[in-house]
Amino acid sequence: EILENHLSFWLNWSPKTLIERIQNNKRRPLAYKTSKNHLNELIKKRSNIYSKALYKIECENFSKNQITKKIIEIYEAH
Repeated sequence: EILENHLSFWLNWSPKTLIERIQNNKRRPLAYKTSKNHLNELIKKRSNIYSKALYKIECENFSKNQITKKIIEIYEAH
């Protein structure tokens, strides 16, 4: 099973941030032009799956570089 043999990360943002990023993104066919209520439900369902990751990183107040640094730190410590 992947969770036993690999490092897994959940890069978590608030639902508000996720919706703002994906709602009008044509590269996100499940989210494109979808209601906020539907997207909130989708986020909740996926959070149940993502919560099984070995590491959860709260990304809301971090830059891409800070997130990358955190992943590298965890990886190197593992």
